[in-house]
Amino acid sequence: MRYRLIAGAVLAPLVWAGPLVHAAWLAPYIYQGQSGSQVSQLQRRLDRAGFHLPITGYFGIQTESAVRTFQRSHRLTIDGMVVPQTEGALNSTVARSASASPTFSVASQSGSTYTVQPGDTLGAIAFHLHTTWRQLAQMNHLSNPNRLAVGQVLQISEPSTATTTTNTVRTVTASTYRVQAGDTLSSIAARFATTRQALAQLNHLSNPNLIRVGQTLQIKGRASTTSSGSSSVSLPVQSSGTSFGQSLVNTAKAYLGAPYLWGGTTPQGFDCSGFTQFVFAKNGVKIPRTSWAQYADAKPIAKSALAPGDLVFFTTYASGASHVGIYIGSAGGYPQAFIDAPAPGQTVMIQNLNNVYWVNHYDGAGVVVP
Repeated sequence: MRYRLIAGAVLAPLVWAGPLVHAAWLAPYIYQGQSGSQVSQLQRRLDRAGFHLPITGYFGIQTESAVRTFQRSHRLTIDGMVVPQTEGALNSTVARSASASPTFSVASQSGSTYTVQPGDTLGAIAFHLHTTWRQLAQMNHLSNPNRLAVGQVLQISEPSTATTTTNTVRTVTASTYRVQAGDTLSSIAARFATTRQALAQLNHLSNPNLIRVGQTLQIKGRASTTSSGSSSVSLPVQSSGTSFGQSLVNTAKAYLGAPYLWGGTTPQGFDCSGFTQFVFAKNGVKIPRTSWAQYADAKPIAKSALAPGDLVFFTTYASGASHVGIYIGSAGGYPQAFIDAPAPGQTVMIQNLNNVYWVNHYDGAGVVVP
């Protein structure tokens, strides 16, 4: 009898606390792998809270990353799941954001810049300036478009470049060129105003990605030497023993730690397919921009036939091959690993292909023949 009285005393507040508390206790957890209207509503609230996610109705790694970032910033348990505490904090944030949005200050805009005010989100700023948050993020090289600081000055229009350089150009005629350390066939082609394909054909190169320091190439064109304030990353010339696939792996590893940026295609910020496209371009091969197009362009191979440099595809936030990485073989303590640019708030990293999440979302693999 005593036990029943204690149990009743404990349960009473839960039963009679009111409809809001009761509903919260009954609310199911929302977590990675789920899909449906609940997930769509969550993504809309995250978007309104400043986390710029596509509304897909699927709880993938991008949505989980946004939830974890939100939990961290609000000092909640960081588990990537939407439990009642997280849901309540998110609802409060959305309500504050809605009330703060109309206070967008035109006075904070000065010419081609805007100074971030309390309550601003990148999406709200973009809306009032008649642009998109992606354009603002790219223009300002924001590694995480969900994080703005009050007082931060944003560039809101591209600066004029009509008279910003004083480059000097010297042209010389040449019929041969000796390969130097740091050269690639593409960089040599650009120097002599020709194309990578033309040089490969002229010099009968069976693999245009394999050139050696000291090798003499036939050239037909005019060379240009340009001095500029811009900088670029030059990868070393491959030795004759380096395969194309391994060269891709070496390039990918060189950018570990680069920040994620939705729509990003440079070391200032990559998304998944922007990263793979960049790595292949660094090795002289042009591939399509999106993961779906890369999947269609690659030659399909079995998972058991994977080799370093192959592309691996996954179904994550949208149907089909919505995520892509570069297979690198054994690395990072994993027998099978790949490198990718995963999600907002994360960086280019090594992933375990045998992780249960990637196993469940694996969509296929393909090889790109140079």
